[in-house]
Amino acid sequence: MKKSVNKANALLIPLTLVFVLLFIIPFFVLFYYSFLTRSSGQVVPSTPYTVSSYLRFFEDSYYPRVVGRTLWLSLLTAGICVVLGYPVAYYITKARGYWKTVLMVVVILPLVSGVITQTLGLYGMLTSYGPVNNFLMWAGILKEPVEFLGTTTGVVIGLTQGFLPYMILTVMNAIQAIPDNVLEAADNLGANGVQRFFLITLPLSKTGVAAGFVLVFGCCLNSYTTPLLLGRGKISVIGTAIYQQAMELYNWPFASAIAMILIALVLVVFALGNTLPGVGGRKKAVSG
Repeated sequence: MKKSVNKANALLIPLTLVFVLLFIIPFFVLFYYSFLTRSSGQVVPSTPYTVSSYLRFFEDSYYPRVVGRTLWLSLLTAGICVVLGYPVAYYITKARGYWKTVLMVVVILPLVSGVITQTLGLYGMLTSYGPVNNFLMWAGILKEPVEFLGTTTGVVIGLTQGFLPYMILTVMNAIQAIPDNVLEAADNLGANGVQRFFLITLPLSKTGVAAGFVLVFGCCLNSYTTPLLLGRGKISVIGTAIYQQAMELYNWPFASAIAMILIALVLVVFALGNTLPGVGGRKKAVSG
């Protein structure tokens, strides 16, 4: 028994090394840089140590507004993903055979293609005379093209398209976890399809909805590529602010401070999400 435990621990060593190299060390590097001082004419920050970067973030009204905008976009996108993702997830769980496989491939394919590919494709579709505007004008909904790019609407569309699969897969997992005998019991008691959905399926899958909401919300907080491309630099979020300070202004201490604040914000979001009923752990089933 002891040998098997030792072998299991040994298998964890490569994963632990990767985690330390890719996550722990960069985290402490950012944390260290956030307390350094930027010297004029130098790219690499130096001592003395200071908290001026953090003070600047909260003293400048621009950056709290960026945080507020990022939170609003994340909440809005997560809410839209719930509304759009739940019906799709429910339909896929009820599908059978080849059709279910096709639907699963359609959902997972955007995750495989990558964020940049998705965003560039959506960029072409949302241009003034792209397929979206052409269709809306052909259908008589619009009389002239609408400018999606460089607006909050375009960014929300891009974020929703990019993170909707996470919501669908999370809700699917929750719906599939509902025991068949519970649904059969509802049928035996005379419940119709609508009653069974609202009294059984929806309440028992709300943990998946909550988990998906928190997951999409956290991903939106960290999003950078989609707001940058679809926002055309006009919609500033935390990710674009970090990029601007680090890669354009070479202010690594301030960029690191913003990154640390973003990490703290994400941790708070997931901590609050973990307190939601059923998200932090499954409730014990009540029998009787």
